[in-house]
Amino acid sequence: MKNNTFTTRELLEMSLFSALIVLSIQFFRIQIGPQFIHFGNALVVVACLLYGTRKGALIATVGLGVFDFLNGYSSVVWITILESIVVVLMIHLVYEKLLKRNDKINNLIIVAVVAAVTKIVLNLFKYTLIGMAGNVTMNAALSLAFSKIIGTFGSSLATVIAVPILYPLFKKITVNLRK
Repeated sequence: MKNNTFTTRELLEMSLFSALIVLSIQFFRIQIGPQFIHFGNALVVVACLLYGTRKGALIATVGLGVFDFLNGYSSVVWITILESIVVVLMIHLVYEKLLKRNDKINNLIIVAVVAAVTKIVLNLFKYTLIGMAGNVTMNAALSLAFSKIIGTFGSSLATVIAVPILYPLFKKITVNLRK
């Protein structure tokens, strides 16, 4: 049976990475309509690559959830958490199962693209459902959804660019910290 507890060091590292996600979204974002471009999703991918699925999921849900709570998105924090768990699951399937945790640059780009596309599809699905709940046609709901996810496209592009750059840096830092 696996040990289901974390050491104090692990909890500290996960807390700091969650805080980094919150701070990166809070202070390094570009407002585009109702959404914004940010590096929070890129850091979620990096967290999963560095810490694995279980810890990555905790880091993602805490970091993104705390940001939502602190910035007036409390009513939708549960959706953010569900979306982050789906993204983490996709990263798990691609990086850990398919690519066998091989962190070559090409594989990092593949994982970043998968995470970015997953986030786009989830947001498109979410906003289409919201539109359809408002008694509009499927085409109108889809059009509305596309107009609402402009920031998601920007954040997805930022994820694809940032992950291959940030992961090697954070990998060196975490390896040096653990010595």
